[in-house]
Amino acid sequence: MDDIFNISFDLWSAILLFGLFQGLFFMGILLLVYPRNLSNMFLSLLLFTVVFNLFNYLILHSHLYRFSPHLTHLATPFLLLLGPCYYFYIRSLWAAHFRVRASDLLHVIPFLLTLVFFMPFYTLDGTAKIAFLDAQMASEKQVLTPDVYGFLIFQILHSFGYIYFSIKMLKRGGIGNHPRVLENKYRWLQKFGFAFLIFWAMDFIGVLWFVGQGEIHREAYYITMLGCAVVINVLLVFALKNNKVFTEIFLNQSREKYEASKAPPSELRKLSRQIVSYMEQDRAYLDAELSLSKLADHLETPKYLISQALNMELGTSFYELLNTYRYREVKRRLKDPQYRHLTILAIALDAGFNNKNTFNKVFKKHAGVTPSRFLQSSTDLK
Repeated sequence: MDDIFNISFDLWSAILLFGLFQGLFFMGILLLVYPRNLSNMFLSLLLFTVVFNLFNYLILHSHLYRFSPHLTHLATPFLLLLGPCYYFYIRSLWAAHFRVRASDLLHVIPFLLTLVFFMPFYTLDGTAKIAFLDAQMASEKQVLTPDVYGFLIFQILHSFGYIYFSIKMLKRGGIGNHPRVLENKYRWLQKFGFAFLIFWAMDFIGVLWFVGQGEIHREAYYITMLGCAVVINVLLVFALKNNKVFTEIFLNQSREKYEASKAPPSELRKLSRQIVSYMEQDRAYLDAELSLSKLADHLETPKYLISQALNMELGTSFYELLNTYRYREVKRRLKDPQYRHLTILAIALDAGFNNKNTFNKVFKKHAGVTPSRFLQSSTDLK
């Protein structure tokens, strides 16, 4: 009963608990809502590793290990799966026809070695584990022994290595000879890679500090805890706000969508150039009644093939492309003095927009400000 009063629940516990539930919620969405493929499974496993370690931090920080000593440090070996999961996740997104081979199981060896490393702790009985953890948690500092020092360095360098080779793999693929949709994917995956690199750099700096001090300061792990919680929430918010980008790029759904198509890449490139030419030279976007069916009739091409060309070559949909051209036209006219006698809505309707709400939404999405605010700033600048 006395153990109940030794439970510590503070701000850091709340942050850990919030990140933990957000992570479980996100994993549920990935596995139950989105179609399952290799990319989805590797991202879920990556997320599970982060969530499991948040759970480990929570047990230690709040002293819940007194009630569940055998759950303590079970998550630690999974840190050696972060690097491989990230690497294979990126490979599944970037490499064509990626498949997991038997030889890929060699990447699990560091995880298994870490299990062996922690086996002396795992084999202790509950009372001995509690006594051991009580001694550790009694002090804010822990002496850095050679074996712990070696594990920390190995774990950080191990993950850095996988992140480095993942970024190198992306750069080796390049973006000059790929369809526009792959160039877009390349840029997003590069951002994701560098964000992951920064996240691990925080841990690496903490380890260097531990080495310099000769002891581990538990407060330094608060940064890692916060980093894990932030990563989960950023991914979740991004997935909810940018569902199309997340589904097509981070879950690799666009490529699978067109895998059964017989259209060769050369035909799709030619068709995408025809679409762009029709938009830019004929200024077809000014037609308020322009639709996918109307474009298909003009190009004498099936609608599904036009959608595929736009998606695979230009990384966009028909209406996104159409509204982008219309937005640019409105933006140009708002800067042109000869259109000053017209209202903003009149310019928008003349540029092809059908209604005020759609126009305002599209304009703010591209410009970041309302049309009236943009016009005012342009006038002030002049």
